[in-house]
Amino acid sequence: MAMRIKHENTTAVPDLALRVIKTELNGQRQNLSFLTEDKSTYYEQIFTSRKRWLENACRKLYNNTQRQSIAQALTDGANSTKNGYLLDKTRQIGICTMAKVACTNWKRVFLAMNNVNASKIPGPSIHGTVINYGITLNKYSVSEAATMLRNFTNVIFVRHPFDRVLSAYRDKIEPKPDGHYWKGYGESLVKKYNTKNESVYTYPSFELFVRHIVDSDVSTFDVHWKRYVDHCQPCSIQYQFIGHQENLNEESNMILKILNIDHLHEFPKRDKFYKMAPTNELRDSYFSQLKPELVQQLYNKYFEDFYLFGYI
Repeated sequence: MAMRIKHENTTAVPDLALRVIKTELNGQRQNLSFLTEDKSTYYEQIFTSRKRWLENACRKLYNNTQRQSIAQALTDGANSTKNGYLLDKTRQIGICTMAKVACTNWKRVFLAMNNVNASKIPGPSIHGTVINYGITLNKYSVSEAATMLRNFTNVIFVRHPFDRVLSAYRDKIEPKPDGHYWKGYGESLVKKYNTKNESVYTYPSFELFVRHIVDSDVSTFDVHWKRYVDHCQPCSIQYQFIGHQENLNEESNMILKILNIDHLHEFPKRDKFYKMAPTNELRDSYFSQLKPELVQQLYNKYFEDFYLFGYI
């Protein structure tokens, strides 16, 4: 079983802001109607608290010899980290986008910040567009990228790790028997877990998907379920703003406001091509299909993500 580390609260914040933070750490959607003053003040306290939590957690999980420099982290996670990091060089702002954590809409925002109108670009096409317009770190050397990451204001958005795993399954495998991921992963999962003498599985169930993740080395994870700790290198790159998808629109617009770029682009609403019910509403239904031992193994696999971002 993964070791659970008790967090020492070293950040003094007002009771009202602490109430918001505790709500978020439970992975729950917030109702901020009880805030009667300027919300930006409270959000600044929340973002500061999350940043300090991450810094403390990194110190506890990794000693100084284990923590990588930004250049080392970019070299180890080269394509993943550099392709997923968007930047606005003029304003020196960047974001590490995570698949299944509102990355499509953040790409729309950063395209707008770079004077590209992305409002009419279909969601599935947006990912190639940011590369075509050269607003990722991918076109820079490791040295150049490391310099920008040290000097830029860095943003990251995360969500409950279990919700992200389930979202990847529902989006990429479950509904698409003719799709790329069904053929690339779905069919192979059925073959992988059927024995020569007995064909138990005919469908790539959520259980098979979770078993595949548990049985795989984290270095081989697809980008849609790759861990935050590996993709965004949060113990090497300093993130000034850590947002939670559980309160996505409000926090996104608040970050844009604090950075004085809210006049450029309001954070987009959920794309219409996402027709499925929100994943967090279905988490219990899917995870109840799994044996407790398998859930524990999945938790162990994503333990760093749970701990570093307060989902404990």
